[in-house]
Amino acid sequence: SSSSSSSSSLMESADTAVDKVWEYHFHEIYLWYISAVLSVLSMVFLWVSALLDPGILPAVSSPHKPPVPTDLTIPLGGPLGYRYCSTCNIYRPPRSKHCNSCNVCVSKFDHHCPWVGNCIGERNHCYFFYFLVCITILSVIMSVCCVRLLIRGYLDYDVVMDAIANQPQEDGQPQQQQQHHWNIKEIWHRTIGTILSIPFIVIMSLFAILCAWSLVSLTCFHAMIISTAQTTNEKVRGIYQFRRYTNEADDGCWNNWKRALCQKTVPSLLPDFSDRVDLVRCQPCTS
Repeated sequence: SSSSSSSSSLMESADTAVDKVWEYHFHEIYLWYISAVLSVLSMVFLWVSALLDPGILPAVSSPHKPPVPTDLTIPLGGPLGYRYCSTCNIYRPPRSKHCNSCNVCVSKFDHHCPWVGNCIGERNHCYFFYFLVCITILSVIMSVCCVRLLIRGYLDYDVVMDAIANQPQEDGQPQQQQQHHWNIKEIWHRTIGTILSIPFIVIMSLFAILCAWSLVSLTCFHAMIISTAQTTNEKVRGIYQFRRYTNEADDGCWNNWKRALCQKTVPSLLPDFSDRVDLVRCQPCTS
């Protein structure tokens, strides 16, 4: 009977710890709704960024070099002037760049994102930023939940240990309850015991924190370049550093954000071949 009572005591202690975790994570139902909405929005903005034309400048297939632009307000050459692209055979406008991965020139080129599988440019940068914001918030929520589980597991580690320590002796008398002294040895023992008891949660927590740290840093960087009306390419190259050149696109922080996120998407410069595509209809099989 003593062993059965000990087993039941252990089960009750374990159930108490599980109930606490269940109460925090599953009774707070709004976390599930927020996570579901953020997951859907992240997928939507990811696919929009991947499938949308980033602002490709059509190449000119000709053996002759195109004429020099006659716009006198924009210089020829330099980081803020017209530059000739021998691959596309065009004079690309300022802030554009030839992407070696896509082999096209992109207007207001920001960077080529391998995770999206597309260039980030003038026409899809806002959707890429929306994707970053959604996935960053989602990763932070997941990291907080994982850390909360770790803390709860650490604090509840002595529940099972106390239940084991208070098992009845052979004479039927319970042992004296152990007193926990919060010293370095006790903290180290509890930490190792928690890690060994929930290894999967520990691994997921480390992965979630790493992802959240990277995504928060990337989102803050893009928020910074939006505030200053720059692109990643311009920031990395340091075009406006030390005031060597004046950023004519910088209209102040508020106007920069409004233009970046609320401005209507500019039309694509790619030719429309939809009227030249004939729909092929399968003929019904005849036996």
